[in-house]
Amino acid sequence: MEHLKNIYYIITYIMMVAVVLLISVFYRQPLASVLLVFLVILPFISIAAGIYGSKRISITVSAPTEHVAEGDSFRLRIRIKNSSAIPLLRCTLRYKYYNRYRQDDKQYLLTLAGESFADNDLFASFNTSIPGMFVFESSELLISDPLHFHTFRKKCVISVTVPIMPVTVPVRDADYEQYEGEPFDDIISETGELTRDIRQLREYIPGDRLKDVHWKASASTGELMVKEYERSTSLMYLILPEITAKDEPEVLRMYYSLGKKMLADNKGFRTALYHTADRTFSFLSVSDAEELDRSMYEIMREDSSDRDVYGEFMIQNPGSFGIIRVCKSGIINS
Repeated sequence: MEHLKNIYYIITYIMMVAVVLLISVFYRQPLASVLLVFLVILPFISIAAGIYGSKRISITVSAPTEHVAEGDSFRLRIRIKNSSAIPLLRCTLRYKYYNRYRQDDKQYLLTLAGESFADNDLFASFNTSIPGMFVFESSELLISDPLHFHTFRKKCVISVTVPIMPVTVPVRDADYEQYEGEPFDDIISETGELTRDIRQLREYIPGDRLKDVHWKASASTGELMVKEYERSTSLMYLILPEITAKDEPEVLRMYYSLGKKMLADNKGFRTALYHTADRTFSFLSVSDAEELDRSMYEIMREDSSDRDVYGEFMIQNPGSFGIIRVCKSGIINS
Protein backbone atom coordinates (compact mmCIF):
# COMPACT_ATOMS: atom_id res chain seq x y z
CA MET A 1 0.00 0.00 0.00
CA GLU A 2 2.78 2.43 0.91
CA HIS A 3 4.68 1.62 -2.30
CA LEU A 4 1.49 2.30 -4.27
CA LYS A 5 1.36 5.78 -2.73
CA ASN A 6 4.96 6.32 -3.83
CA ILE A 7 4.00 5.66 -7.45
CA TYR A 8 1.93 8.86 -7.56
CA TYR A 9 4.94 10.89 -6.41
CA ILE A 10 7.20 9.14 -8.92
CA ILE A 11 4.78 9.80 -11.82
CA THR A 12 4.49 13.46 -10.85
CA TYR A 13 8.25 13.80 -10.66
CA ILE A 14 8.75 12.13 -14.05
CA MET A 15 6.25 14.52 -15.61
CA MET A 16 8.14 17.49 -14.13
CA VAL A 17 11.44 16.15 -15.50
CA ALA A 18 9.82 15.65 -18.91
CA VAL A 19 8.69 19.28 -18.96
CA VAL A 20 12.21 20.51 -18.11
CA LEU A 21 13.62 18.17 -20.76
CA LEU A 22 11.33 19.65 -23.44
CA ILE A 23 12.29 23.16 -22.42
CA SER A 24 16.00 22.36 -22.60
CA VAL A 25 15.62 20.68 -26.05
CA PHE A 26 13.41 23.23 -27.80
CA TYR A 27 14.55 26.44 -26.15
CA ARG A 28 18.17 25.41 -25.54
CA GLN A 29 18.35 27.26 -22.24
CA PRO A 30 21.56 26.51 -20.27
CA LEU A 31 19.74 26.95 -16.98
CA ALA A 32 17.16 24.36 -18.03
CA SER A 33 19.94 21.88 -18.83
CA VAL A 34 21.53 22.42 -15.42
CA LEU A 35 18.13 21.99 -13.76
CA LEU A 36 17.55 18.79 -15.72
CA VAL A 37 20.82 17.29 -14.51
CA PHE A 38 19.93 18.26 -10.96
CA LEU A 39 16.48 16.68 -11.23
CA VAL A 40 17.98 13.45 -12.52
CA ILE A 41 20.46 13.25 -9.62
CA LEU A 42 17.99 14.38 -6.92
CA PRO A 43 16.06 11.06 -6.58
CA PHE A 44 19.29 9.20 -5.75
CA ILE A 45 20.18 11.85 -3.16
CA SER A 46 16.69 11.59 -1.66
CA ILE A 47 16.85 7.79 -1.39
CA ALA A 48 20.33 7.93 0.16
CA ALA A 49 19.03 10.49 2.66
CA GLY A 50 16.10 8.19 3.43
CA ILE A 51 18.46 5.30 4.15
CA TYR A 52 20.55 7.47 6.47
CA GLY A 53 17.59 9.06 8.23
CA SER A 54 15.63 5.83 8.71
CA LYS A 55 18.46 4.42 10.83
CA ARG A 56 18.26 7.39 13.19
CA ILE A 57 14.54 7.50 13.81
CA SER A 58 12.96 5.95 16.88
CA ILE A 59 9.44 5.83 18.30
CA THR A 60 8.36 5.26 21.90
CA VAL A 61 4.85 4.87 23.31
CA SER A 62 4.00 5.41 26.97
CA ALA A 63 0.90 5.48 29.13
CA PRO A 64 0.50 8.58 31.31
CA THR A 65 -1.25 6.71 34.14
CA GLU A 66 -0.76 3.38 35.94
CA HIS A 67 -4.33 2.24 35.38
CA VAL A 68 -7.66 3.54 34.12
CA ALA A 69 -11.17 3.05 35.47
CA GLU A 70 -13.69 1.18 33.35
CA GLY A 71 -15.68 3.59 31.18
CA ASP A 72 -13.03 6.34 31.25
CA SER A 73 -10.96 7.50 28.29
CA PHE A 74 -7.18 7.85 28.33
CA ARG A 75 -4.32 8.92 26.08
CA LEU A 76 -1.08 7.31 25.02
CA ARG A 77 1.94 9.49 24.34
CA ILE A 78 3.62 8.63 21.03
CA ARG A 79 7.04 10.25 20.67
CA ILE A 80 9.05 10.23 17.44
CA LYS A 81 12.70 11.22 17.58
CA ASN A 82 14.87 11.99 14.55
CA SER A 83 18.51 12.42 15.54
CA SER A 84 19.65 13.08 11.95
CA ALA A 85 19.70 16.27 9.86
CA ILE A 86 17.38 14.73 7.26
CA PRO A 87 14.02 16.58 7.17
CA LEU A 88 10.67 15.73 5.58
CA LEU A 89 10.76 12.03 6.42
CA ARG A 90 7.25 10.62 6.43
CA CYS A 91 6.86 7.93 9.10
CA THR A 92 3.91 5.56 9.26
CA LEU A 93 3.45 3.42 12.34
CA ARG A 94 1.55 0.18 11.80
CA TYR A 95 -0.19 -0.80 15.03
CA LYS A 96 -3.15 -2.57 16.62
CA TYR A 97 -4.90 -2.30 19.97
CA TYR A 98 -7.31 -4.54 21.82
CA ASN A 99 -8.48 -5.82 25.20
CA ARG A 100 -6.80 -9.14 26.03
CA TYR A 101 -10.23 -10.69 26.55
CA ARG A 102 -11.45 -9.37 23.17
CA GLN A 103 -8.48 -9.66 20.86
CA ASP A 104 -8.67 -7.98 17.46
CA ASP A 105 -6.10 -8.35 14.66
CA LYS A 106 -7.25 -5.26 12.78
CA GLN A 107 -4.29 -3.11 11.73
CA TYR A 108 -4.20 0.70 11.89
CA LEU A 109 -1.84 3.26 10.37
CA LEU A 110 -0.62 6.44 12.07
CA THR A 111 1.37 8.96 9.99
CA LEU A 112 4.02 11.02 11.78
CA ALA A 113 6.46 13.70 10.62
CA GLY A 114 10.13 12.97 11.24
CA GLU A 115 11.58 16.47 11.57
CA SER A 116 15.36 16.83 11.72
CA PHE A 117 16.95 16.99 15.18
CA ALA A 118 13.54 17.03 16.84
CA ASP A 119 11.36 15.15 19.31
CA ASN A 120 7.68 15.35 18.42
CA ASP A 121 4.85 14.15 20.66
CA LEU A 122 1.45 12.96 19.56
CA PHE A 123 -1.36 11.88 21.89
CA ALA A 124 -3.73 9.12 20.81
CA SER A 125 -7.03 8.84 22.69
CA PHE A 126 -8.79 5.58 23.49
CA ASN A 127 -12.10 4.74 25.15
CA THR A 128 -12.79 1.81 27.48
CA SER A 129 -15.95 -0.25 27.67
CA ILE A 130 -15.06 -3.35 29.70
CA PRO A 131 -12.40 -4.12 32.33
CA GLY A 132 -9.30 -6.03 31.34
CA MET A 133 -5.79 -5.43 30.08
CA PHE A 134 -5.64 -2.90 27.22
CA VAL A 135 -2.80 -3.71 24.82
CA PHE A 136 -1.16 -1.44 22.23
CA GLU A 137 1.23 -3.26 19.89
CA SER A 138 3.40 -2.35 16.92
CA SER A 139 6.08 -4.28 15.10
CA GLU A 140 6.87 -2.15 12.05
CA LEU A 141 7.61 1.47 11.14
CA LEU A 142 7.45 2.61 7.50
CA ILE A 143 9.74 5.52 6.57
CA SER A 144 9.64 7.33 3.21
CA ASP A 145 12.50 9.45 1.86
CA PRO A 146 11.95 13.25 1.48
CA LEU A 147 10.68 12.89 -2.12
CA HIS A 148 8.60 9.79 -1.27
CA PHE A 149 10.27 7.65 -3.92
CA HIS A 150 10.86 4.66 -1.67
CA THR A 151 9.47 3.37 1.64
CA PHE A 152 11.82 1.66 4.05
CA ARG A 153 10.56 -0.90 6.56
CA LYS A 154 12.05 -0.73 10.04
CA LYS A 155 11.45 -3.20 12.85
CA CYS A 156 9.77 -1.33 15.68
CA VAL A 157 8.67 -3.60 18.53
CA ILE A 158 6.34 -1.72 20.87
CA SER A 159 4.05 -3.23 23.48
CA VAL A 160 2.23 -1.08 26.03
CA THR A 161 -0.34 -2.40 28.49
CA VAL A 162 -2.82 -0.36 30.53
CA PRO A 163 -4.95 -2.11 33.18
CA ILE A 164 -8.61 -1.14 32.89
CA MET A 165 -9.95 -1.46 36.43
CA PRO A 166 -13.55 -2.62 36.88
CA VAL A 167 -16.28 -0.58 38.50
CA THR A 168 -17.49 -1.80 41.88
CA VAL A 169 -20.80 -3.63 42.21
CA PRO A 170 -22.87 -4.41 45.34
CA VAL A 171 -21.61 -7.43 47.27
CA ARG A 172 -23.84 -9.17 49.80
CA ASP A 173 -22.83 -9.42 53.44
CA ALA A 174 -21.82 -12.95 54.35
CA ASP A 175 -19.71 -14.81 56.88
CA TYR A 176 -17.22 -16.42 54.57
CA GLU A 177 -15.34 -19.46 55.84
CA GLN A 178 -11.58 -19.44 56.00
CA TYR A 179 -9.48 -21.71 53.87
CA GLU A 180 -8.44 -25.12 55.08
CA GLY A 181 -6.10 -27.14 52.95
CA GLU A 182 -2.40 -27.45 52.21
CA PRO A 183 -0.45 -24.84 54.23
CA PHE A 184 1.58 -22.17 52.47
CA ASP A 185 5.21 -21.29 53.20
CA ASP A 186 4.08 -18.21 55.11
CA ILE A 187 0.52 -18.16 56.41
CA ILE A 188 -0.85 -14.66 56.83
CA SER A 189 -3.50 -13.85 59.39
CA GLU A 190 -6.24 -11.28 59.01
CA THR A 191 -3.98 -8.60 60.53
CA GLY A 192 -1.21 -9.39 58.05
CA GLU A 193 1.22 -10.91 60.59
CA LEU A 194 3.10 -14.17 60.19
CA THR A 195 1.22 -16.72 62.25
CA ARG A 196 3.48 -19.74 62.84
CA ASP A 197 4.05 -21.18 66.30
CA ILE A 198 7.33 -22.99 67.03
CA ARG A 199 6.66 -26.63 67.86
CA GLN A 200 10.24 -27.74 68.60
CA LEU A 201 13.91 -27.22 67.81
CA ARG A 202 15.95 -29.88 66.05
CA GLU A 203 19.37 -30.26 64.49
CA TYR A 204 19.98 -28.79 61.04
CA ILE A 205 19.49 -31.16 58.08
CA PRO A 206 20.98 -30.28 54.67
CA GLY A 207 18.20 -28.68 52.64
CA ASP A 208 16.65 -26.75 55.54
CA ARG A 209 16.12 -23.06 54.95
CA LEU A 210 18.62 -20.73 56.60
CA LYS A 211 15.84 -18.39 57.67
CA ASP A 212 14.51 -21.20 59.92
CA VAL A 213 17.79 -21.49 61.83
CA HIS A 214 17.47 -20.53 65.53
CA TRP A 215 20.75 -18.64 65.88
CA LYS A 216 20.55 -18.07 69.65
CA ALA A 217 19.97 -21.76 70.37
CA SER A 218 22.68 -22.68 67.86
CA ALA A 219 25.19 -20.45 69.65
CA SER A 220 24.44 -22.01 73.06
CA THR A 221 24.55 -25.63 71.86
CA GLY A 222 27.36 -25.32 69.35
CA GLU A 223 25.20 -27.04 66.71
CA LEU A 224 22.93 -25.52 64.08
CA MET A 225 19.38 -25.75 65.42
CA VAL A 226 16.34 -25.34 63.18
CA LYS A 227 12.83 -24.23 64.15
CA GLU A 228 9.93 -26.53 63.34
CA TYR A 229 6.58 -24.81 63.17
CA GLU A 230 3.13 -25.84 64.29
CA ARG A 231 1.16 -24.46 61.38
CA SER A 232 -2.53 -23.80 61.41
CA THR A 233 -4.32 -24.26 58.09
CA SER A 234 -7.29 -22.04 58.84
CA LEU A 235 -5.83 -18.57 59.21
CA MET A 236 -6.79 -16.66 56.06
CA TYR A 237 -9.41 -16.30 53.39
CA LEU A 238 -8.68 -17.67 49.92
CA ILE A 239 -10.43 -16.17 46.89
CA LEU A 240 -10.48 -18.05 43.59
CA PRO A 241 -11.50 -15.83 40.63
CA GLU A 242 -12.68 -18.09 37.80
CA ILE A 243 -12.01 -16.05 34.67
CA THR A 244 -13.83 -17.98 31.96
CA ALA A 245 -14.41 -16.84 28.38
CA LYS A 246 -17.20 -14.27 27.87
CA ASP A 247 -17.74 -13.93 31.64
CA GLU A 248 -14.57 -11.93 32.34
CA PRO A 249 -16.12 -8.47 32.98
CA GLU A 250 -18.65 -9.73 35.53
CA VAL A 251 -16.11 -11.88 37.40
CA LEU A 252 -13.55 -9.05 37.51
CA ARG A 253 -16.15 -6.64 38.89
CA MET A 254 -17.25 -9.10 41.58
CA TYR A 255 -13.67 -9.96 42.59
CA TYR A 256 -12.64 -6.31 42.83
CA SER A 257 -15.75 -5.37 44.79
CA LEU A 258 -15.38 -8.34 47.16
CA GLY A 259 -11.72 -7.52 47.71
CA LYS A 260 -12.52 -3.92 48.61
CA LYS A 261 -15.25 -5.01 51.00
CA MET A 262 -13.02 -7.52 52.78
CA LEU A 263 -10.22 -4.99 53.16
CA ALA A 264 -12.72 -2.46 54.53
CA ASP A 265 -13.63 -5.11 57.13
CA ASN A 266 -9.91 -5.58 57.95
CA LYS A 267 -9.86 -9.04 56.40
CA GLY A 268 -6.69 -9.80 54.50
CA PHE A 269 -6.85 -12.66 52.00
CA ARG A 270 -5.01 -14.62 49.37
CA THR A 271 -5.91 -14.85 45.72
CA ALA A 272 -5.43 -18.10 43.81
CA LEU A 273 -4.30 -17.10 40.30
CA TYR A 274 -4.89 -19.69 37.57
CA HIS A 275 -2.28 -19.81 34.79
CA THR A 276 -4.06 -20.95 31.66
CA ALA A 277 -0.89 -21.83 29.72
CA ASP A 278 0.38 -24.56 32.09
CA ARG A 279 -2.78 -25.08 34.20
CA THR A 280 -1.04 -24.25 37.49
CA PHE A 281 -1.90 -21.92 40.37
CA SER A 282 0.07 -19.26 42.17
CA PHE A 283 -1.01 -17.35 45.28
CA LEU A 284 -1.00 -13.60 45.88
CA SER A 285 -1.27 -12.02 49.33
CA VAL A 286 -3.64 -9.04 49.58
CA SER A 287 -3.65 -6.92 52.73
CA ASP A 288 -4.20 -3.38 51.40
CA ALA A 289 -5.62 -1.46 48.43
CA GLU A 290 -2.28 -1.36 46.59
CA GLU A 291 -1.90 -5.14 46.75
CA LEU A 292 -5.50 -5.53 45.59
CA ASP A 293 -4.70 -3.44 42.51
CA ARG A 294 -1.57 -5.52 41.86
CA SER A 295 -3.61 -8.72 42.08
CA MET A 296 -6.00 -7.25 39.49
CA TYR A 297 -3.06 -6.53 37.16
CA GLU A 298 -1.83 -10.12 37.46
CA ILE A 299 -5.30 -11.57 36.87
CA MET A 300 -5.83 -9.44 33.75
CA ARG A 301 -2.45 -10.46 32.31
CA GLU A 302 -3.67 -14.05 32.16
CA ASP A 303 -5.89 -15.32 29.35
CA SER A 304 -9.41 -16.39 30.16
CA SER A 305 -9.96 -20.14 30.40
CA ASP A 306 -12.46 -22.54 28.85
CA ARG A 307 -11.83 -25.07 31.61
CA ASP A 308 -13.41 -25.66 35.03
CA VAL A 309 -10.99 -23.58 37.13
CA TYR A 310 -12.47 -24.70 40.45
CA GLY A 311 -12.29 -28.35 39.34
CA GLU A 312 -8.62 -27.88 38.41
CA PHE A 313 -7.91 -26.39 41.84
CA MET A 314 -9.55 -29.29 43.66
CA ILE A 315 -7.64 -31.83 41.58
CA GLN A 316 -4.37 -30.18 42.60
CA ASN A 317 -5.48 -29.51 46.19
CA PRO A 318 -7.78 -32.39 47.18
CA GLY A 319 -9.60 -32.16 50.48
CA SER A 320 -9.52 -28.35 50.57
CA PHE A 321 -12.56 -26.35 51.61
CA GLY A 322 -13.41 -22.80 52.58
CA ILE A 323 -12.56 -21.53 49.10
CA ILE A 324 -14.37 -18.32 48.12
CA ARG A 325 -15.21 -18.81 44.48
CA VAL A 326 -15.88 -15.77 42.29
CA CYS A 327 -17.52 -17.04 39.10
CA LYS A 328 -20.32 -16.29 36.66
CA SER A 329 -22.80 -17.75 39.17
CA GLY A 330 -21.76 -15.22 41.79
CA ILE A 331 -19.72 -15.54 44.99
CA ILE A 332 -19.77 -19.07 46.43
CA ASN A 333 -18.07 -20.39 49.56
CA SER A 334 -17.09 -23.99 48.79
